[in-house]
Amino acid sequence: MGRAIKTYVIHYLLTLVLLLLLLVPLLMVLFQWLLNAGKINALSFLDRDALLLIMNSLLLSATVALLATVIGTACGFLLYKTHLKGRRIYLLLLIVPILISPYIFAVAWKDLLFLLFGGAASVYSTAGVIAVHTLIYFPLALLITGNAFTTISSSLEDAGLMITSFRKMVFKILLPLIRPAFTSSFLLILIFSLSDFSVPAFFGVKTFTVEIFTQFSAFYNYNAAITKSMLLVGVCLILLLSEARYLSAAAFFSVSTRGSSSKVYEMPDKRYFFHAAFAILIILSMLMPVFILLYQSLSGREIVLDSAWELLKPAVFQSIKLAFWGAMLISIIGLYAGYRQERLKSPFINILLLILFILPSTILGIAFIRFYNRPETGFIYSSLFIVLLGYIGKYGFIASRITGNGIRQIPVSLEEAAEVLGVSPVSRFIKILLPLLSPSLFVSFVLTFVLCLGELGTTIMVYPPGTELMPVKIFTISANAPQALTSSMALIGLLITLFFITLFSMAGRLIFNRYSHG
Repeated sequence: MGRAIKTYVIHYLLTLVLLLLLLVPLLMVLFQWLLNAGKINALSFLDRDALLLIMNSLLLSATVALLATVIGTACGFLLYKTHLKGRRIYLLLLIVPILISPYIFAVAWKDLLFLLFGGAASVYSTAGVIAVHTLIYFPLALLITGNAFTTISSSLEDAGLMITSFRKMVFKILLPLIRPAFTSSFLLILIFSLSDFSVPAFFGVKTFTVEIFTQFSAFYNYNAAITKSMLLVGVCLILLLSEARYLSAAAFFSVSTRGSSSKVYEMPDKRYFFHAAFAILIILSMLMPVFILLYQSLSGREIVLDSAWELLKPAVFQSIKLAFWGAMLISIIGLYAGYRQERLKSPFINILLLILFILPSTILGIAFIRFYNRPETGFIYSSLFIVLLGYIGKYGFIASRITGNGIRQIPVSLEEAAEVLGVSPVSRFIKILLPLLSPSLFVSFVLTFVLCLGELGTTIMVYPPGTELMPVKIFTISANAPQALTSSMALIGLLITLFFITLFSMAGRLIFNRYSHG
Protein backbone atom coordinates (compact mmCIF):
# COMPACT_ATOMS: atom_id res chain seq x y z
CA MET A 1 0.00 0.00 0.00
CA GLY A 2 2.79 2.42 0.95
CA ARG A 3 4.69 1.62 -2.27
CA ALA A 4 1.56 2.26 -4.36
CA ILE A 5 1.00 5.63 -2.67
CA LYS A 6 4.66 6.57 -3.21
CA THR A 7 4.44 5.68 -6.92
CA TYR A 8 1.21 7.66 -7.24
CA VAL A 9 2.76 10.74 -5.61
CA ILE A 10 5.87 10.56 -7.82
CA HIS A 11 3.80 10.29 -11.00
CA TYR A 12 1.58 13.24 -10.19
CA LEU A 13 4.41 15.33 -8.74
CA LEU A 14 6.26 15.14 -12.06
CA THR A 15 3.07 16.01 -13.91
CA LEU A 16 2.51 19.01 -11.62
CA VAL A 17 6.06 20.28 -12.17
CA LEU A 18 5.62 20.12 -15.96
CA LEU A 19 2.30 21.94 -15.71
CA LEU A 20 3.79 24.71 -13.56
CA LEU A 21 6.86 25.19 -15.77
CA LEU A 22 5.28 24.85 -19.23
CA LEU A 23 1.50 25.31 -19.20
CA VAL A 24 1.02 27.96 -16.51
CA PRO A 25 3.06 30.62 -18.41
CA LEU A 26 0.77 30.21 -21.43
CA LEU A 27 -2.39 30.30 -19.32
CA MET A 28 -1.18 33.38 -17.41
CA VAL A 29 -0.51 35.31 -20.62
CA LEU A 30 -3.92 34.30 -21.96
CA PHE A 31 -5.65 35.24 -18.69
CA GLN A 32 -3.92 38.63 -18.49
CA TRP A 33 -4.75 39.36 -22.11
CA LEU A 34 -8.43 38.53 -21.57
CA LEU A 35 -8.55 40.81 -18.52
CA ASN A 36 -6.88 43.70 -20.34
CA ALA A 37 -8.42 43.19 -23.78
CA GLY A 38 -10.92 45.99 -23.22
CA LYS A 39 -8.40 48.41 -21.73
CA ILE A 40 -5.87 48.03 -24.53
CA ASN A 41 -8.57 47.97 -27.22
CA ALA A 42 -7.27 44.65 -28.57
CA LEU A 43 -9.44 44.75 -31.67
CA SER A 44 -7.59 47.85 -32.85
CA PHE A 45 -4.50 45.71 -33.40
CA LEU A 46 -6.47 43.28 -35.59
CA ASP A 47 -7.17 45.76 -38.34
CA ARG A 48 -7.56 45.11 -42.05
CA ASP A 49 -3.79 45.03 -42.62
CA ALA A 50 -3.27 42.43 -39.86
CA LEU A 51 -6.02 40.17 -41.19
CA LEU A 52 -4.72 40.54 -44.73
CA LEU A 53 -1.21 39.67 -43.53
CA ILE A 54 -2.32 36.48 -41.80
CA MET A 55 -4.34 35.47 -44.90
CA ASN A 56 -1.26 35.97 -47.09
CA SER A 57 0.84 34.04 -44.57
CA LEU A 58 -1.70 31.20 -44.58
CA LEU A 59 -1.68 31.13 -48.38
CA LEU A 60 2.13 30.98 -48.47
CA SER A 61 2.22 28.21 -45.84
CA ALA A 62 -0.57 26.25 -47.54
CA THR A 63 1.40 26.33 -50.80
CA VAL A 64 4.46 25.02 -48.98
CA ALA A 65 2.39 22.33 -47.22
CA LEU A 66 0.78 21.12 -50.46
CA LEU A 67 4.07 20.94 -52.37
CA ALA A 68 5.95 19.31 -49.50
CA THR A 69 3.20 16.77 -48.79
CA VAL A 70 2.84 15.71 -52.42
CA ILE A 71 6.62 15.35 -52.86
CA GLY A 72 6.96 13.59 -49.51
CA THR A 73 4.12 11.15 -50.24
CA ALA A 74 5.61 10.21 -53.62
CA CYS A 75 9.02 9.68 -52.01
CA GLY A 76 7.44 7.76 -49.13
CA PHE A 77 5.76 5.34 -51.50
CA LEU A 78 8.94 4.71 -53.49
CA LEU A 79 11.17 4.30 -50.42
CA TYR A 80 8.79 2.28 -48.25
CA LYS A 81 6.79 0.28 -50.79
CA THR A 82 9.27 -0.63 -53.53
CA HIS A 83 12.56 -2.49 -53.88
CA LEU A 84 14.26 0.61 -55.26
CA LYS A 85 18.00 0.03 -55.20
CA GLY A 86 19.74 2.29 -52.68
CA ARG A 87 16.50 3.29 -50.97
CA ARG A 88 18.09 3.20 -47.50
CA ILE A 89 20.77 5.66 -48.60
CA TYR A 90 18.16 7.87 -50.24
CA LEU A 91 16.06 7.86 -47.09
CA LEU A 92 19.02 8.75 -44.88
CA LEU A 93 20.12 11.63 -47.12
CA LEU A 94 16.62 13.00 -47.63
CA ILE A 95 15.75 13.26 -43.93
CA VAL A 96 18.92 15.17 -43.05
CA PRO A 97 17.49 18.62 -44.04
CA ILE A 98 14.76 18.37 -41.41
CA LEU A 99 17.50 18.10 -38.76
CA ILE A 100 19.27 21.28 -39.88
CA SER A 101 18.11 24.71 -38.79
CA PRO A 102 16.07 26.50 -41.49
CA TYR A 103 18.15 29.69 -41.25
CA ILE A 104 21.19 27.85 -42.65
CA PHE A 105 19.23 26.89 -45.76
CA ALA A 106 17.91 30.43 -45.96
CA VAL A 107 21.45 31.80 -46.09
CA ALA A 108 22.45 29.28 -48.78
CA TRP A 109 19.41 29.93 -50.99
CA LYS A 110 19.73 33.66 -50.59
CA ASP A 111 23.35 33.36 -51.75
CA LEU A 112 22.26 31.27 -54.74
CA LEU A 113 19.53 33.73 -55.77
CA PHE A 114 21.98 36.60 -55.35
CA LEU A 115 24.45 34.83 -57.67
CA LEU A 116 21.71 34.21 -60.24
CA PHE A 117 19.83 37.51 -60.12
CA GLY A 118 22.19 39.93 -58.40
CA GLY A 119 20.47 42.50 -56.20
CA ALA A 120 17.11 42.12 -57.92
CA ALA A 121 13.91 41.98 -55.89
CA SER A 122 13.57 38.27 -56.64
CA VAL A 123 16.25 37.63 -54.00
CA TYR A 124 13.83 38.86 -51.36
CA SER A 125 10.68 37.24 -52.73
CA THR A 126 8.20 34.73 -51.39
CA ALA A 127 9.42 32.24 -54.00
CA GLY A 128 12.62 31.80 -52.00
CA VAL A 129 10.66 31.20 -48.79
CA ILE A 130 8.45 28.62 -50.53
CA ALA A 131 11.45 26.81 -52.02
CA VAL A 132 13.37 26.67 -48.73
CA HIS A 133 10.38 25.61 -46.63
CA THR A 134 9.37 22.95 -49.15
CA LEU A 135 12.86 21.42 -49.20
CA ILE A 136 13.08 21.55 -45.41
CA TYR A 137 9.67 20.08 -44.60
CA PHE A 138 9.01 17.49 -47.31
CA PRO A 139 11.08 14.89 -45.36
CA LEU A 140 8.48 15.18 -42.59
CA ALA A 141 5.75 14.22 -45.06
CA LEU A 142 7.99 11.41 -46.29
CA LEU A 143 8.26 9.95 -42.77
CA ILE A 144 4.57 10.36 -41.93
CA THR A 145 3.15 8.91 -45.15
CA GLY A 146 5.95 6.35 -45.52
CA ASN A 147 5.20 4.84 -42.11
CA ALA A 148 1.49 4.96 -42.93
CA PHE A 149 2.15 2.88 -46.06
CA THR A 150 3.87 0.22 -43.94
CA THR A 151 0.78 -0.21 -41.75
CA ILE A 152 -1.47 -1.24 -44.66
CA SER A 153 -2.20 -4.96 -44.64
CA SER A 154 -0.89 -6.82 -47.68
CA SER A 155 -4.16 -8.78 -47.88
CA LEU A 156 -6.00 -5.60 -48.89
CA GLU A 157 -3.47 -4.90 -51.61
CA ASP A 158 -3.56 -8.50 -52.88
CA ALA A 159 -7.35 -8.43 -53.02
CA GLY A 160 -7.26 -5.17 -54.96
CA LEU A 161 -4.70 -6.46 -57.46
CA MET A 162 -6.92 -9.48 -58.20
CA ILE A 163 -9.69 -7.28 -59.61
CA THR A 164 -7.97 -4.16 -60.93
CA SER A 165 -4.67 -2.74 -62.17
CA PHE A 166 -1.78 -1.64 -59.97
CA ARG A 167 -2.38 2.05 -60.67
CA LYS A 168 -6.06 1.87 -59.75
CA MET A 169 -5.22 -0.10 -56.62
CA VAL A 170 -2.83 2.66 -55.52
CA PHE A 171 -5.37 5.44 -56.06
CA LYS A 172 -8.47 3.53 -54.89
CA ILE A 173 -7.01 1.62 -51.92
CA LEU A 174 -3.58 2.80 -50.75
CA LEU A 175 -4.05 6.56 -50.94
CA PRO A 176 -7.51 6.58 -49.27
CA LEU A 177 -6.10 4.41 -46.45
CA ILE A 178 -3.31 6.89 -45.72
CA ARG A 179 -5.63 9.92 -45.86
CA PRO A 180 -5.22 10.64 -42.10
CA ALA A 181 -1.43 10.59 -42.52
CA PHE A 182 -1.63 12.81 -45.62
CA THR A 183 -3.90 15.30 -43.88
CA SER A 184 -1.79 15.34 -40.73
CA SER A 185 1.34 15.86 -42.79
CA PHE A 186 -0.28 18.78 -44.61
CA LEU A 187 -1.46 20.42 -41.37
CA LEU A 188 1.85 19.93 -39.52
CA ILE A 189 3.87 21.42 -42.37
CA LEU A 190 1.37 24.28 -42.71
CA ILE A 191 1.74 25.06 -38.99
CA PHE A 192 5.55 24.78 -39.10
CA SER A 193 5.80 27.04 -42.14
CA LEU A 194 3.36 29.53 -40.60
CA SER A 195 5.32 29.51 -37.32
CA ASP A 196 8.83 29.93 -38.72
CA PHE A 197 10.19 33.47 -38.81
CA SER A 198 13.89 32.89 -39.57
CA VAL A 199 13.50 32.07 -43.28
CA PRO A 200 11.05 34.91 -44.09
CA ALA A 201 13.20 37.31 -42.07
CA PHE A 202 16.32 36.35 -44.06
CA PHE A 203 14.46 36.86 -47.34
CA GLY A 204 12.87 40.10 -46.21
CA VAL A 205 9.35 38.69 -46.57
CA LYS A 206 6.82 40.03 -44.08
CA THR A 207 4.75 37.25 -42.55
CA PHE A 208 2.50 37.24 -39.51
CA THR A 209 5.15 35.57 -37.33
CA VAL A 210 7.78 38.09 -38.41
CA GLU A 211 5.33 40.87 -37.55
CA ILE A 212 4.82 39.45 -34.03
CA PHE A 213 8.57 39.15 -33.50
CA THR A 214 9.13 42.71 -34.74
CA GLN A 215 6.39 44.21 -32.56
CA PHE A 216 7.73 42.44 -29.46
CA SER A 217 11.51 42.68 -29.93
CA ALA A 218 12.01 45.82 -32.01
CA PHE A 219 9.11 48.14 -31.11
CA TYR A 220 8.43 46.75 -27.59
CA ASN A 221 4.74 46.91 -28.39
CA TYR A 222 3.75 44.05 -26.08
CA ASN A 223 0.01 44.58 -26.39
CA ALA A 224 0.09 44.37 -30.19
CA ALA A 225 2.44 41.37 -30.11
CA ILE A 226 0.33 39.43 -27.61
CA THR A 227 -2.97 40.26 -29.34
CA LYS A 228 -1.65 39.08 -32.69
CA SER A 229 -0.12 36.05 -30.97
CA MET A 230 -3.55 35.08 -29.64
CA LEU A 231 -4.93 35.18 -33.18
CA LEU A 232 -2.08 32.97 -34.43
CA VAL A 233 -2.55 30.58 -31.50
CA GLY A 234 -6.24 30.32 -32.37
CA VAL A 235 -5.43 29.49 -36.00
CA CYS A 236 -2.90 26.82 -34.98
CA LEU A 237 -5.25 25.22 -32.45
CA ILE A 238 -8.11 25.10 -34.96
CA LEU A 239 -5.83 23.36 -37.43
CA LEU A 240 -4.62 21.01 -34.72
CA LEU A 241 -8.05 19.96 -33.45
CA SER A 242 -9.03 18.44 -36.79
CA GLU A 243 -6.28 15.82 -36.52
CA ALA A 244 -5.39 15.87 -32.80
CA ARG A 245 -6.43 12.26 -32.19
CA TYR A 246 -4.19 10.96 -34.99
CA LEU A 247 -1.23 13.15 -34.10
CA SER A 248 -1.32 12.43 -30.35
CA ALA A 249 -0.73 8.73 -31.06
CA ALA A 250 1.27 9.21 -34.25
CA ALA A 251 3.52 6.36 -35.32
CA PHE A 252 5.64 8.44 -37.68
CA PHE A 253 8.37 8.98 -35.08
CA SER A 254 9.11 5.27 -34.87
CA VAL A 255 12.50 3.61 -34.76
CA SER A 256 11.10 0.47 -36.38
CA THR A 257 7.81 -1.12 -37.35
CA ARG A 258 7.86 -4.59 -35.89
CA GLY A 259 5.36 -7.06 -37.22
CA SER A 260 4.59 -5.09 -40.38
CA SER A 261 2.83 -7.14 -43.07
CA SER A 262 2.96 -4.47 -45.74
CA LYS A 263 3.56 -5.52 -49.33
CA VAL A 264 6.69 -4.31 -51.14
CA TYR A 265 6.70 -4.09 -54.94
CA GLU A 266 9.31 -4.51 -57.64
CA MET A 267 10.33 -1.36 -59.46
CA PRO A 268 8.82 -0.59 -62.90
CA ASP A 269 10.85 -0.05 -66.05
CA LYS A 270 11.21 3.69 -65.32
CA ARG A 271 13.49 3.08 -62.36
CA TYR A 272 16.20 5.35 -63.81
CA PHE A 273 13.76 8.24 -63.83
CA PHE A 274 13.18 7.76 -60.09
CA HIS A 275 16.92 7.59 -59.40
CA ALA A 276 17.33 10.87 -61.29
CA ALA A 277 14.47 12.46 -59.33
CA PHE A 278 16.02 11.44 -56.00
CA ALA A 279 19.41 12.71 -57.14
CA ILE A 280 17.89 16.12 -57.94
CA LEU A 281 16.17 16.27 -54.55
CA ILE A 282 19.38 15.36 -52.71
CA ILE A 283 21.35 17.97 -54.67
CA LEU A 284 18.79 20.69 -53.94
CA SER A 285 18.23 19.83 -50.29
CA MET A 286 21.70 18.67 -49.21
CA LEU A 287 24.59 19.21 -51.60
CA MET A 288 23.66 22.59 -53.04
CA PRO A 289 23.55 24.43 -49.68
CA VAL A 290 27.01 23.10 -48.77
CA PHE A 291 28.55 24.05 -52.12
CA ILE A 292 26.92 27.50 -52.24
CA LEU A 293 28.03 28.37 -48.71
CA LEU A 294 31.53 27.07 -49.44
CA TYR A 295 31.71 29.06 -52.69
CA GLN A 296 30.58 32.27 -51.01
CA SER A 297 33.02 31.73 -48.15
CA LEU A 298 35.98 31.34 -50.51
CA SER A 299 34.97 33.80 -53.24
CA GLY A 300 36.16 36.97 -51.50
CA ARG A 301 39.56 38.55 -51.66
CA GLU A 302 40.50 36.88 -48.41
CA ILE A 303 39.35 33.70 -46.74
CA VAL A 304 37.02 34.59 -43.88
CA LEU A 305 36.52 31.13 -42.42
CA ASP A 306 39.14 31.82 -39.73
CA SER A 307 37.41 35.05 -38.75
CA ALA A 308 34.02 33.33 -38.74
CA TRP A 309 35.32 30.56 -36.50
CA GLU A 310 36.85 33.04 -34.04
CA LEU A 311 33.51 34.82 -33.80
CA LEU A 312 31.54 31.61 -33.42
CA LYS A 313 33.89 29.55 -31.22
CA PRO A 314 32.56 30.67 -27.80
CA ALA A 315 28.96 30.29 -28.99
CA VAL A 316 29.59 26.85 -30.52
CA PHE A 317 30.77 25.23 -27.31
CA GLN A 318 28.03 26.91 -25.28
CA SER A 319 25.42 25.69 -27.78
CA ILE A 320 26.76 22.12 -27.73
CA LYS A 321 26.67 22.02 -23.93
CA LEU A 322 23.16 23.45 -23.79
CA ALA A 323 21.91 21.11 -26.53
CA PHE A 324 23.31 18.12 -24.62
CA TRP A 325 21.48 18.98 -21.40
CA GLY A 326 18.38 19.90 -23.35
CA ALA A 327 18.38 16.54 -25.11
CA MET A 328 18.88 14.73 -21.80
CA LEU A 329 15.93 16.49 -20.16
CA ILE A 330 13.72 16.09 -23.22
CA SER A 331 14.50 12.36 -23.50
CA ILE A 332 13.63 11.80 -19.82
CA ILE A 333 10.39 13.77 -20.12
CA GLY A 334 9.57 12.00 -23.39
CA LEU A 335 10.09 8.62 -21.69
CA TYR A 336 7.80 9.69 -18.84
CA ALA A 337 5.09 10.99 -21.19
CA GLY A 338 5.33 7.99 -23.51
CA TYR A 339 5.13 5.53 -20.62
CA ARG A 340 2.09 7.26 -19.15
CA GLN A 341 0.27 7.18 -22.48
CA GLU A 342 1.12 3.64 -23.57
CA ARG A 343 1.17 1.77 -20.24
CA LEU A 344 -0.93 3.86 -17.85
CA LYS A 345 -3.35 5.08 -20.56
CA SER A 346 -2.98 8.67 -19.36
CA PRO A 347 -2.42 10.90 -22.42
CA PHE A 348 -2.60 14.27 -20.66
CA ILE A 349 1.15 15.06 -20.69
CA ASN A 350 1.43 13.88 -24.28
CA ILE A 351 -1.42 16.21 -25.33
CA LEU A 352 0.23 19.10 -23.46
CA LEU A 353 3.50 18.45 -25.31
CA LEU A 354 1.59 18.28 -28.60
CA ILE A 355 0.02 21.71 -27.99
CA LEU A 356 3.41 23.21 -27.13
CA PHE A 357 4.90 21.48 -30.18
CA ILE A 358 2.60 23.24 -32.65
CA LEU A 359 2.78 26.68 -31.01
CA PRO A 360 5.03 29.14 -32.86
CA SER A 361 8.39 29.68 -31.16
CA THR A 362 7.79 33.42 -30.87
CA ILE A 363 4.59 32.85 -28.90
CA LEU A 364 6.26 30.36 -26.58
CA GLY A 365 9.07 32.84 -26.01
CA ILE A 366 6.69 35.71 -25.25
CA ALA A 367 4.81 33.56 -22.71
CA PHE A 368 8.03 32.56 -20.92
CA ILE A 369 9.35 36.13 -20.84
CA ARG A 370 6.11 37.58 -19.49
CA PHE A 371 5.78 34.86 -16.83
CA TYR A 372 9.35 34.40 -15.61
CA ASN A 373 10.46 38.04 -15.76
CA ARG A 374 9.46 38.80 -12.16
CA PRO A 375 11.31 38.75 -8.83
CA GLU A 376 9.92 35.37 -7.70
CA THR A 377 11.12 33.56 -10.82
CA GLY A 378 14.05 35.78 -11.74
CA PHE A 379 16.51 32.95 -11.15
CA ILE A 380 14.92 31.11 -14.08
CA TYR A 381 14.64 34.16 -16.33
CA SER A 382 18.28 35.16 -15.86
CA SER A 383 19.71 31.66 -16.35
CA LEU A 384 20.02 29.20 -19.21
CA PHE A 385 17.26 27.12 -17.64
CA ILE A 386 14.71 29.27 -19.48
CA VAL A 387 16.32 28.20 -22.77
CA LEU A 388 16.06 24.56 -21.67
CA LEU A 389 12.36 25.10 -20.95
CA GLY A 390 11.99 26.43 -24.49
CA TYR A 391 13.68 23.33 -25.86
CA ILE A 392 11.36 21.08 -23.84
CA GLY A 393 8.31 22.94 -25.10
CA LYS A 394 9.42 22.74 -28.73
CA TYR A 395 10.67 19.15 -28.91
CA GLY A 396 9.21 17.25 -25.95
CA PHE A 397 6.44 15.83 -28.14
CA ILE A 398 8.94 14.31 -30.58
CA ALA A 399 10.72 12.46 -27.75
CA SER A 400 7.36 11.39 -26.32
CA ARG A 401 6.26 9.80 -29.59
CA ILE A 402 9.60 8.09 -30.25
CA THR A 403 9.68 6.43 -26.85
CA GLY A 404 5.90 5.92 -26.80
CA ASN A 405 5.98 4.04 -30.10
CA GLY A 406 8.92 2.01 -28.82
CA ILE A 407 6.96 1.05 -25.69
CA ARG A 408 3.91 0.18 -27.81
CA GLN A 409 5.95 -2.39 -29.74
CA ILE A 410 7.17 -4.15 -26.57
CA PRO A 411 4.71 -6.92 -25.55
CA VAL A 412 3.05 -6.26 -22.20
CA SER A 413 3.34 -10.01 -21.54
CA LEU A 414 7.07 -9.57 -20.78
CA GLU A 415 6.32 -7.26 -17.87
CA GLU A 416 3.36 -9.38 -16.75
CA ALA A 417 5.54 -12.50 -16.62
CA ALA A 418 8.07 -10.65 -14.46
CA GLU A 419 5.26 -9.41 -12.22
CA VAL A 420 4.04 -12.98 -11.68
CA LEU A 421 7.56 -13.89 -10.57
CA GLY A 422 7.45 -11.13 -7.97
CA VAL A 423 9.71 -8.61 -9.69
CA SER A 424 9.07 -5.07 -8.43
CA PRO A 425 7.79 -2.34 -10.83
CA VAL A 426 11.10 -0.46 -10.63
CA SER A 427 13.10 -3.61 -11.45
CA ARG A 428 10.74 -4.44 -14.33
CA PHE A 429 11.22 -0.96 -15.71
CA ILE A 430 15.02 -0.97 -15.37
CA LYS A 431 15.77 -4.58 -16.37
CA ILE A 432 13.11 -5.19 -19.05
CA LEU A 433 11.74 -1.96 -20.49
CA LEU A 434 14.85 0.23 -20.57
CA PRO A 435 17.13 -2.29 -22.39
CA LEU A 436 14.45 -2.89 -25.03
CA LEU A 437 13.91 0.86 -25.36
CA SER A 438 17.61 1.66 -25.79
CA PRO A 439 17.36 2.25 -29.56
CA SER A 440 14.32 4.51 -29.12
CA LEU A 441 15.96 6.47 -26.31
CA PHE A 442 19.12 6.86 -28.35
CA VAL A 443 17.20 8.17 -31.37
CA SER A 444 15.22 10.49 -29.10
CA PHE A 445 18.43 11.93 -27.64
CA VAL A 446 20.17 12.33 -31.01
CA LEU A 447 17.22 13.91 -32.77
CA THR A 448 16.48 16.40 -30.00
CA PHE A 449 20.18 17.20 -29.56
CA VAL A 450 20.53 18.15 -33.22
CA LEU A 451 17.27 20.13 -33.19
CA CYS A 452 18.24 22.00 -30.00
CA LEU A 453 21.65 22.78 -31.47
CA GLY A 454 20.06 24.71 -34.33
CA GLU A 455 16.91 26.07 -32.63
CA LEU A 456 16.60 29.79 -33.32
CA GLY A 457 12.98 30.86 -32.83
CA THR A 458 12.63 30.16 -29.11
CA THR A 459 16.29 30.76 -28.28
CA ILE A 460 16.45 34.28 -29.71
CA MET A 461 13.40 35.23 -27.65
CA VAL A 462 14.49 33.97 -24.23
CA TYR A 463 18.29 33.65 -24.08
CA PRO A 464 19.66 35.62 -21.10
CA PRO A 465 22.01 38.61 -21.47
CA GLY A 466 25.68 37.77 -21.78
CA THR A 467 24.96 34.39 -23.36
CA GLU A 468 26.30 33.54 -26.81
CA LEU A 469 24.58 30.77 -28.75
CA MET A 470 25.46 29.70 -32.29
CA PRO A 471 22.13 30.17 -34.13
CA VAL A 472 21.47 33.52 -32.45
CA LYS A 473 24.97 34.81 -33.23
CA ILE A 474 24.72 33.84 -36.90
CA PHE A 475 21.27 35.43 -37.22
CA THR A 476 22.16 38.70 -35.50
CA ILE A 477 25.53 39.18 -37.23
CA SER A 478 24.02 38.51 -40.67
CA ALA A 479 22.10 41.82 -40.54
CA ASN A 480 25.24 43.96 -40.91
CA ALA A 481 28.06 41.55 -41.77
CA PRO A 482 29.51 41.02 -45.26
CA GLN A 483 27.86 38.23 -47.21
CA ALA A 484 31.04 36.12 -47.20
CA LEU A 485 31.23 36.26 -43.40
CA THR A 486 27.56 35.32 -43.00
CA SER A 487 27.99 32.41 -45.41
CA SER A 488 31.13 31.25 -43.59
CA MET A 489 29.37 31.25 -40.24
CA ALA A 490 26.38 29.39 -41.70
CA LEU A 491 28.76 26.88 -43.29
CA ILE A 492 30.47 26.27 -39.95
CA GLY A 493 27.06 25.76 -38.32
CA LEU A 494 26.07 23.31 -41.04
CA LEU A 495 29.32 21.34 -40.81
CA ILE A 496 29.06 21.11 -37.02
CA THR A 497 25.52 19.75 -37.34
CA LEU A 498 26.56 17.23 -40.00
CA PHE A 499 29.52 16.18 -37.83
CA PHE A 500 27.25 15.28 -34.93
CA ILE A 501 24.76 13.53 -37.22
CA THR A 502 27.60 11.39 -38.61
CA LEU A 503 29.07 10.75 -35.15
CA PHE A 504 25.74 9.67 -33.69
CA SER A 505 24.98 7.53 -36.75
CA MET A 506 28.18 5.56 -36.18
CA ALA A 507 27.38 5.18 -32.47
CA GLY A 508 23.82 4.22 -33.34
CA ARG A 509 24.99 1.23 -35.35
CA LEU A 510 26.62 -0.23 -32.26
CA ILE A 511 23.53 0.33 -30.13
CA PHE A 512 21.08 -1.01 -32.72
CA ASN A 513 23.22 -4.09 -33.37
CA ARG A 514 23.56 -4.82 -29.66
CA TYR A 515 19.84 -4.45 -28.99
CA SER A 516 18.55 -5.76 -32.32
CA HIS A 517 16.67 -8.48 -30.41
CA GLY A 518 14.47 -5.69 -28.99
